[in-house]
Amino acid sequence: MTNILLAHGSPDALHGDQVRQLAGKAAALLGEEIQVSFLSDDSLPAGSRVLPLFLGAGQHLRLDVPKLVKASGCQLLPPLASYADRLAAMAMDLATRESRRVNVLFAVYRFFGFEELVTALYDQSGRCARMAMASMHGEPSIEAVLKHWREEGVEKVSMQSMFLFDGHTLDKAQAVAGRVEGIQLSFGPPLAEHEQMPSFIAECLKGQPK
Repeated sequence: MTNILLAHGSPDALHGDQVRQLAGKAAALLGEEIQVSFLSDDSLPAGSRVLPLFLGAGQHLRLDVPKLVKASGCQLLPPLASYADRLAAMAMDLATRESRRVNVLFAVYRFFGFEELVTALYDQSGRCARMAMASMHGEPSIEAVLKHWREEGVEKVSMQSMFLFDGHTLDKAQAVAGRVEGIQLSFGPPLAEHEQMPSFIAECLKGQPK
């Protein structure tokens, strides 16, 4: 049976490269081939096991992914969004590696559909000095949170975006944050760069995530 990682896709070629790199690393651990597909594909290889690389239950995961999988005669596996605690732990680890006395702003795409991930991050917030959440599409926005912290005298902030890969969305989030003057910012890498992500993907494909 063919294993498929189904990603959103992006006009940024770096996005596709990173999805394929992740698939290659996970395949080496799994001992099986893993192919890559995107929502823009007309169909998927029939009979495949499909792992959706989505962190929240938005319209793509609720409607577009099941429609594509069903039309292709594939088996739909639980998406990454089903493992919010594991994802939050990796994100928190990326944000606090240099120090746990850090002010971390976690940026999500939106709050609606990402409730489990947001809750998991708050549950693990004790691992950093100060933590806040911001949305790319909603309130509080990245800019609003940073301005509020600046007013409270916060000088240094580490922004950890809750995106799997590089691309236009990550670039936009960092650009918005960079417009706020008076705060020294550092940016964490996308979640796919965490060293545990390939093994996590392999576990998901085996149906045995820890």
